[in-house]
Amino acid sequence: MRVLFTVFPASAHLYPVVPLAWALQAAGHEVVVAAHEGVVDPDVINNITKAGLTALRLGRKEELPDALGRHTGEIKPDRPTLAFDPKDDDPDTWRLARFFVAGMLNLHYPTKLTEDGRRPIVDNLVQFAKDWRPDLILWDPLVLPAPIAAKACGAAHARLLWGTDNIGVIHERTKAELANPIPPKPDEDPRLTLTEDPLEAWMRPLLDAHGLEFSDEMLLGQFSLDLTQSRMRQPLDLTYVPVRRVPYTGAGEFPSWLHKRPERPRAVLTLGMSRRNIYGKYSGFPMRELFDSVADLDLELIATLNSDQLATVGAVPDNVRTVEYIPLNQVMPTSSAVIHHGGGGTFASAVAFQVPQLVVPLPMWDEMVTARYVVDRGAGLVVDPEGLDVADMAKQLVRLIEEPSFQDGARGLYEDMLSAPAPKDIVPVLERLTEQHRG
Repeated sequence: MRVLFTVFPASAHLYPVVPLAWALQAAGHEVVVAAHEGVVDPDVINNITKAGLTALRLGRKEELPDALGRHTGEIKPDRPTLAFDPKDDDPDTWRLARFFVAGMLNLHYPTKLTEDGRRPIVDNLVQFAKDWRPDLILWDPLVLPAPIAAKACGAAHARLLWGTDNIGVIHERTKAELANPIPPKPDEDPRLTLTEDPLEAWMRPLLDAHGLEFSDEMLLGQFSLDLTQSRMRQPLDLTYVPVRRVPYTGAGEFPSWLHKRPERPRAVLTLGMSRRNIYGKYSGFPMRELFDSVADLDLELIATLNSDQLATVGAVPDNVRTVEYIPLNQVMPTSSAVIHHGGGGTFASAVAFQVPQLVVPLPMWDEMVTARYVVDRGAGLVVDPEGLDVADMAKQLVRLIEEPSFQDGARGLYEDMLSAPAPKDIVPVLERLTEQHRG
């Protein structure tokens, strides 16, 4: 069968789908991975082909609104993002997240017609689907034009969840709020006053253009492939198909200094592409202070930093090695601990190689959920990002390396990972579901 993956234009969204795409190709299916050039991550198309997959370029970054370019690197940590904690009782957190999702979709997939009467990225995806006729479209939960393309060509379609199902939670709570409106607070942000589902309102022009009606399926898929661990899944009445997340974090030459095991414990520091590209100068991580705090410790710290981040550091201690980029699968097998921002890719790599984790959660999607899960399972510790104490971080890092209980917790996360079917084992399931749902 023909399978079309649609990916939000960021490599952090591409990497989770690569092992499943490989499994489908290995089983003899045709696979295409579609994305448009991203303002935040211009390399996403090249990274598709570097992974040995066929890339479809849906549009160029010049076709995106100018506002998106101005948006990049200007998000301050105190501004609303796509992140919220489902356990938070304050409705404003997820209501702001809902508003932010709708605004971000409009930036990446503009609904207004261009001068020639087109919606470039959306129309390109729909036209390709009609021409190539995929049997199955697997779509990023932030690529909502994909179910429209699936309906237009009669393909089965499903979301591929690389993180917790925030869209599902938001949609469920939005329907509940529409049925029982939340009284506005004094001086409340008028954007929070709900008169209709903002995601449905955003999709309506796209649906009308193709003679389609809105339904839950247009936001949530006919089913959802879930790469998150089952204990992290939200209690929603939806069809989830669990898939083991096999970590892939890009390809690169294997450096000679990684060929043998280190002489002393090795820790990895990675803050993810989001902190580099989205938060820009507002990232606020005290890198210089952290390096000073570990300078006298009997460990080796590998820090992934680009030139802009290094410029703020100055001299680097002898026990710190800085690299701009290295696939985590190369360095994790010889590491005793990892400091990271709570991103799904780093979490999955740490789990796969049973590495204890020190999480400094960056609120972009589900980082707080991931941090709490790591702590609850005894596989690591969490640092409050609003009150970073680098001296305390250094002490916590030493604890992760020296206390056996964290290694036991990391082993438990690894066993949880193995309980989900591997990508190759999910291929027959997809074949059956495609036959069932294809129009």
